[in-house]
Amino acid sequence: MNPNPRSTFEDRLNDFIEEGPTDAPPQVLDSVFASVPSTAQRRAAWRMPWRTSPMIGFGRALAGLAVVVAVASAALFLVLRPAPGGIGAEGSPSPSPTAVAIVPLTPVPSMPVLIVTPAPSATQTPSPSPTRTPTPTPTPIGRCDPANLAARITLWEGAAGHRIAHVELTNAGSSRCTVRSMEKPQLVDGNGSVLIDGVAPASSKALTLAPGAVLKTLVQDANYCGPAPVAPVSVAFVLSNGGRFVATPFSRTDATVPPCNGAGSAADIEMQPWAP
Repeated sequence: MNPNPRSTFEDRLNDFIEEGPTDAPPQVLDSVFASVPSTAQRRAAWRMPWRTSPMIGFGRALAGLAVVVAVASAALFLVLRPAPGGIGAEGSPSPSPTAVAIVPLTPVPSMPVLIVTPAPSATQTPSPSPTRTPTPTPTPIGRCDPANLAARITLWEGAAGHRIAHVELTNAGSSRCTVRSMEKPQLVDGNGSVLIDGVAPASSKALTLAPGAVLKTLVQDANYCGPAPVAPVSVAFVLSNGGRFVATPFSRTDATVPPCNGAGSAADIEMQPWAP
């Protein structure tokens, strides 16, 4: 057990004072040194004499503690006192503002910008219009060659002074051609002589005749007053383009002609239009 606890406390206090901080910040020390000389020391009214003898023990410790507290209080007062010009300000110069170093900011590397655009609205692609195959221009069908037209008399009839021939016309060629529905008819004999000459029609429409196609007509004649014909008697057709073809006679010995109804009257021959 320690016989002198007070001495131990004083020793610890002395160690704390001796080992404590010995230096204050320069700003605080400057302020303290500037204010200490101007502060007058006061003595008690009863003018107690200053103690000259060294303080020992507990008194020395208390004195040291008092000095530390006084210095700290003075420094705190100087730091926290109002700026000059305020109420109760003393005219002492205010500490210079601390310079702030401005460090330039490092530019952030630009990031790639992703631009999002709205998706295009779905539109229905129009279906392509079907390509129209041009209709080939038909080659004009020409007139039938008389050499490719095969006509024949299938029957003779007679009535009231007239004689009527039934005639068939066939396209014996290999291509289509056209004929006029009415042409100029003639009554001819076996020598090719014209017994009765007809009249060319004023107008006539064209008929297309395919290969092997057959057309039919009736040809009637009357009042033949000429010489006796040479057998066989037949019917011929004169085309408007100058061609001519003769129908095959009903028989090779047929020399029959229409009767003469008056020498002073003209002979006559006519045809009906060709028809299928």
